[in-house]
Amino acid sequence: MRILLTGASGRVGRHLLVDGLAQRHDVTAYDLLAPAEKLPNVRYVEGSVLNGAQLSRAMEGADAVIHLAGIPYDIPPLHEVFLVNVQGTYRALEAAVEAGVGRFLHMSSIMTYGFGRNASPRYLPVDEEHPALSFDAYGLSKLLGETVCRAFTQKHGIRTLCFRLTHFTAFSRPYPDVFPYQNREGVEGLHQYIDARDLVVLLEAGLTASSVTHDVFLATAADSGHLQATPEVIAQQYPHAELRYSQLRADSPFVSMEKCRRVLGFAPLHSWRNLKLNREGRIER
Repeated sequence: MRILLTGASGRVGRHLLVDGLAQRHDVTAYDLLAPAEKLPNVRYVEGSVLNGAQLSRAMEGADAVIHLAGIPYDIPPLHEVFLVNVQGTYRALEAAVEAGVGRFLHMSSIMTYGFGRNASPRYLPVDEEHPALSFDAYGLSKLLGETVCRAFTQKHGIRTLCFRLTHFTAFSRPYPDVFPYQNREGVEGLHQYIDARDLVVLLEAGLTASSVTHDVFLATAADSGHLQATPEVIAQQYPHAELRYSQLRADSPFVSMEKCRRVLGFAPLHSWRNLKLNREGRIER
């Protein structure tokens, strides 16, 4: 499939390219910044998601768009976070419609819920129906991005799938994070994670899903990213949450992937529990 990957030089994009996307698809990597290293089988185009002409040129011939471009997290000035993330999504969708692209995969975030900031989970595991209440610039921009996707689907018929990403990591190579979580670490992502290889497979499932016109999906691993057993974490940090587990195990996730399994046929495979831990209880890469 011919794919335009926006934000290709960023933290997520460059690992997706290495972990299968570039090997199995014809990818145009689009970013404001040039990558540190270029893959030989990828077409690289420099440009901004706020520039419609640049986007349109990069979009030519694409079957699908995977939209990662944006400002990650609440990095001041916050009005720039909101502007780039919301308007950039609109401009990317606009260019996709003009180019006749059939599918648009939008990378949203679990931070749409506001966990660890202004909200706590009302029930566990959290699913796509849980209220998304973020009032911070980043979470709000991602939530509005989902709304923009829905509007473009209704108005123009382009298929839009939004993936609320938990903590993104890459177990197959050095990566700048500390994992698994301990104590209150990872609370904004509800102590969840997803490995790059699993995310590539999930996105591929979204690219080929014929039954979905617009929908929102959580993207996470099959287990918790916390070192402590899930019942202990719940008792200590979320004692008021309603428990909706069919079976609560030591490794039960705080986020449900049931919708991805049911609608997209996707089940994550990679877990930190298969890796060696050092004396501090962190994985060794």
